[in-house]
Amino acid sequence: MKNTKVITNPEQLVRMELQNAGFNLDTIEVPESVYLLADDIFDMILSKNCGQRKYPVGGGIYVFNNNHHIGFAKANMCSPAIATQAEDLIACGVQELIHIGYAGALSPDMNIGDIVLTDGAFNDTAVARLYGYDCDFIESTKTLTNNMSHSLIENSVAFRRGKHWTTDAGYRETWEQIDNYRKKNALCVEMEGAGLFTIAKYRNCSATAIYIISDTLNENGWNLGWDGNVIGATVKNLLETIIPKSYN
Repeated sequence: MKNTKVITNPEQLVRMELQNAGFNLDTIEVPESVYLLADDIFDMILSKNCGQRKYPVGGGIYVFNNNHHIGFAKANMCSPAIATQAEDLIACGVQELIHIGYAGALSPDMNIGDIVLTDGAFNDTAVARLYGYDCDFIESTKTLTNNMSHSLIENSVAFRRGKHWTTDAGYRETWEQIDNYRKKNALCVEMEGAGLFTIAKYRNCSATAIYIISDTLNENGWNLGWDGNVIGATVKNLLETIIPKSYN
């Protein structure tokens, strides 16, 4: 009989990282919810001076000035990397993870700058299988996704809600795949969702994701949206929603 016991434990590394920085894993108070932000979104929120770096875990946990129950961090890129980041953050005590990143539109009626709130990812990665979830679809956490939906609506942020596709190979998308996932009503494609949702499911925590459409894939080819102001305006609007207005 094969020995299938896992010999590594994220808590070991997290405890050591914290100890080396003068913290005790057993006594620190980490934010319950942490936003994982794509690179430039993270840079934009830093420029607002609305939070401070507090713990050296998962790339660095920042805590909002007006609500220490909510934090943010720079998201790792690709499914395996964000899965590892999620493992560390959850081992540190974080209970909810909300990824805010970018995605390519699959639905023909979606445009650059549109926002997608996902109910889960069609899995085209290795992470889920390695954690024992040999399935085609990994759900986001319904309760947390519903909460994010209410928040966006209350702040008058327009969005689409539905499923999406996560792939480990961003430059290997074929028309056959696009057509297949369109038929499954996938709104967009990105590289992190399935990995994040797998860890949340495995560790019995909560996770969801919001994507900003940065490019479109259609019969006319690949259209990138980085040369205009639309994406920046969407990011700014979204950040106004997630930055705590006051401490509750």
